[in-house]
Amino acid sequence: MDDVEKYCPEAFWHLAQPLLPPHPERHQGGGRRRTDDRAMLAAIVYVLDSGCSWRKLPGSFPVHWRTAHRRFAEWVVPRPAR
Repeated sequence: MDDVEKYCPEAFWHLAQPLLPPHPERHQGGGRRRTDDRAMLAAIVYVLDSGCSWRKLPGSFPVHWRTAHRRFAEWVVPRPAR
């Protein structure tokens, strides 16, 4: 069992997925592909559960700590619509 499945099992993912805000629209196109929401949620749950800092996020999660922190901020305090 990998860390994503451990911290975000299928049943939890099915409950949480509809609660997440929609992805922001890219008006210019291009750029990098958005990192998987489930992997992000698992990383966020790990940080909140363990109490470690974002920088100490283990390499076993397929996400960068900065991206996980940014996504956490997006999901906790959604930006107002333009």
